[in-house]
Amino acid sequence: MINGFQNVSLSSRLGIPMIYGIDVVHGHNNIYKATIFPHNVGPGATRDPDRIGAATALEVRATGIPYVFAPCIAIRSDLKVCRDPRWGRCYESYSEDPKVVEMMTEIIPGLQGDVPPDSRKGVPYVGGKDKVPACAKHFVGDGGTTKGINENNTVIGYHGLMSIHMPSYFHSIIKGVSTVMASYSS
Repeated sequence: MINGFQNVSLSSRLGIPMIYGIDVVHGHNNIYKATIFPHNVGPGATRDPDRIGAATALEVRATGIPYVFAPCIAIRSDLKVCRDPRWGRCYESYSEDPKVVEMMTEIIPGLQGDVPPDSRKGVPYVGGKDKVPACAKHFVGDGGTTKGINENNTVIGYHGLMSIHMPSYFHSIIKGVSTVMASYSS
């Protein structure tokens, strides 16, 4: 399917390639017999992101898809969200603890490959045909929405924003994540 779409795109008058990506926050769960990992709250408890990223990248590339929307590194915190059962997306975060989420950004090298030692930090890198560009999502504050309402505003001071919500994005960029997805919230 993807190859067919790409061929049509390349055969158009301008020959512009299509960028096609898929959401794989806990494996390539749209494909029969692909490995489906527990949602992020589970791997956050195991603290073992490397194998998840590598297995997911391999299975995604096997289906011809060149780009993934993962990992979800939003912090579910601010004393509301994960502790507020009304918010239905709590399971998408690795933890309420920013340090755990920072550690789980190691899924990025699993998806994209290890950045060569002589490469500059913060420069996107994808190494090999069994790896895929990753997308850290959903940008800062997504997990701290007011009253746990999905896609609501995040009301937080500068210090809280920088110490709770921002560190995992810094770590993702240092690890060479290819893209960052915009947040639903403001």
